[in-house]
Amino acid sequence: MALVKIEGVSKVFKEASLPVQALTSIHVEIQKGEFTAFCGPSGSGKTTLLNLIGCLDRPSEGKVHLENEEVSSLAQGKLATIRRRKIGFIFQDFNLIPTLTVRENIEYVLWLQGETESLRRQKSKALAERFGIGKLLSRRPAQISRGQQQRVACARAIIHKPLLIIGDELTANLDHKTGAELMDFIKKLNREEGLTFLYATHDPIMMERASRVVRMQDGRIIDGKG
Repeated sequence: MALVKIEGVSKVFKEASLPVQALTSIHVEIQKGEFTAFCGPSGSGKTTLLNLIGCLDRPSEGKVHLENEEVSSLAQGKLATIRRRKIGFIFQDFNLIPTLTVRENIEYVLWLQGETESLRRQKSKALAERFGIGKLLSRRPAQISRGQQQRVACARAIIHKPLLIIGDELTANLDHKTGAELMDFIKKLNREEGLTFLYATHDPIMMERASRVVRMQDGRIIDGKG
């Protein structure tokens, strides 16, 4: 059974009252444990597709299945619960909360889930050590480097052990060396823990490290849909 199944999905946005076709008749399946890159130029639809898979938006047509459950027609409250419990997000601009410490940012999803403080602290400390940011837990995002901020974002995305992790242009704000190191680390997590990882990119570094590349153009999959 596929972890993610996309059936005939299209997405239309309205801009200045004019329809813009972002996706057209997408069919794709993602198996558990995949490390998949969605590649294509700006405007190809890759981020829109990941937003649908991540329950951040709904398709105009077609169905999105997660763990054999159709999520494309669920109420917003149910979608929020799925995002909180089953999906981890790593955003291009990190989306760290500036007023919180590194520890509090990493623990944020667990706090939303109602985990006890002692368990949150235990998990965040162990994960921060693994990500090489254990000495930064009391600092705030503005007090650490961009590469360290990205590691904080990654730790936050996996601390609740989601079924699926979604990333958008993860290396866009990083230099070549830092970006390569980050991707090697995430790839290691994929191998060791079987994390399913999907990400949008046009960066050759990111494409090279993917186990599968799905190429998109003009809102359609042109190669690698599987």
